[in-house]
Amino acid sequence: MNAITSPVRQDPALLKACEALDTASLSDALDSLGISGGLAGLHQQVPGTRCVGFAYTVLYEPVQERSGFRNAANYIDDVPSDAVIVSSNPGRTDCTTWGDILTHVAVSRGIRGTLIDGAARDIDTVQRLGYPLFSRARFMQSAKNRVQLKAAQVPVQVSGVTVHPGDLVVCDSSGCLVIPAGQAEEVIRRARAVEQTERDIIQSVNEGYSLEQARALHRYDQPWLSSGEKRTGA
Repeated sequence: MNAITSPVRQDPALLKACEALDTASLSDALDSLGISGGLAGLHQQVPGTRCVGFAYTVLYEPVQERSGFRNAANYIDDVPSDAVIVSSNPGRTDCTTWGDILTHVAVSRGIRGTLIDGAARDIDTVQRLGYPLFSRARFMQSAKNRVQLKAAQVPVQVSGVTVHPGDLVVCDSSGCLVIPAGQAEEVIRRARAVEQTERDIIQSVNEGYSLEQARALHRYDQPWLSSGEKRTGA
């Protein structure tokens, strides 16, 4: 199995910071930097769940020649507890790469969640365990003898976005996104400013301002500016 190690230090403080931010504000922060991070077409399979973690990437490929039984991959034994598994099948929905066994193992290991560019099954079990799972589809047909593990901890493409091992992954009820590890601190700083700008706009509207006035007052055209930057015109 091919693998690479992320060269970027995985700072637990980044996880804590993102746990307090939603994907909408993080997406606006990414937009402000010209970074495409939204992973379109992936759906929350357990209502009310979210996950934040460092990407542990898994790439599958079709089985070309059957020579005996091809078992499901065992990569999960190597996944750390601060990770979100990013499993690329790539976009294939006629067979699943996630089910009840992997869910039980992930829960027992404290893994933060799983994002699948493909299909998942045993959703009743996933929901009963409250495990954060986001996938492109649900389908019961097994991956056994259909796809096999090609590599782990390599860059993968999901919805046209490249996910590198160690990138920051955030998923909630609005969807999933990835933050490049090298830009995580700046994205978080801007996302905090976005959320403060929106709170300020809502407060101004509650005080009697029109929405147009409130948006102009709090620079909704550049919501990622901090209060200090807005005062100085930076």
